[in-house]
Amino acid sequence: MNAPAAVHKMYTADMEPAVLAASALGTAAAADLLLGYYGAGMLMHPPAMSPMEIFPDRFGASYEKISFPTPDGLTLSGWFIPSADGGDRTVLVCHGWGDNKGLMLEQTLFLRREGCNLFYFDFRGHGESGGNRVTLGKEELLDFSAAVDCLRRTRPKCAANLAVLGQSMGAAVAAMGLAAHPEIKAAVLESPFADFHQVGRRWGWSRLRVPYFPVIMTVMYMARLRTGHADIDSYSPESFLPAARTPVLMIAGEKDMLMPPADVLRLFGAAHEPKEYWQVPGAAHAKCHEAAPAAYEARVGAFLRAHLD
Repeated sequence: MNAPAAVHKMYTADMEPAVLAASALGTAAAADLLLGYYGAGMLMHPPAMSPMEIFPDRFGASYEKISFPTPDGLTLSGWFIPSADGGDRTVLVCHGWGDNKGLMLEQTLFLRREGCNLFYFDFRGHGESGGNRVTLGKEELLDFSAAVDCLRRTRPKCAANLAVLGQSMGAAVAAMGLAAHPEIKAAVLESPFADFHQVGRRWGWSRLRVPYFPVIMTVMYMARLRTGHADIDSYSPESFLPAARTPVLMIAGEKDMLMPPADVLRLFGAAHEPKEYWQVPGAAHAKCHEAAPAAYEARVGAFLRAHLD
């Protein structure tokens, strides 16, 4: 073998591990970007979106269909179910990610017996409402305010004697919206998340079995990119709730793996008095009423009686 050929062979052999390493890094980076894009799509478009199949007439409840606009031009769909006694005590009901207003009926209709009107609505991208994406907070706050404004315009007496009951994402959005709506006299928040990144970390592991670094960090980047909101991940309830003075009942499920009791307690710590915390034995995520229906109805009913006129 002549000298140039030997040098070339040695050079090639020395470079081979570096080339392989660079190729592996490139493949890993491409996979991370792909998973990040896919994960952001799942966040924005819940893959297990619940169909709109449950309506109040299944339970023999009379209701009025309502539609109302959001500040950014969408039309949201809602129902107003009057109380049994015709009073003005009213509860605004906020569903979770991938759910819809119909899924909240069975666990909240008991409030009619408490003399409460019930106002249900679908967040954007859910149920019968307009829109085609979810942001877990930033845009949903527009929906929350639009629902309160709808009550204020159409039923001012109800808006003046108003509570909110939210579950999961709906509880988180309600927690963020309380400070901007001091007219809300009480809030029941079941299974809310405290921090956007923390719930993203848990969601990524439970849904995709991927770690926060680097995949969920990339999901967050892609969510910012795809929604056009550079601050989408700054919408954490624990950043908003300290500015509110609304009495709060916070409910956690003992076996909730997505928003575990420690997270709910973290948000509870950000709330001002008067506040109550209740952990439901054996309850999974957003299944507190199912796990203990009698206790749930008694606890929530008593809280609302204490704070609504």
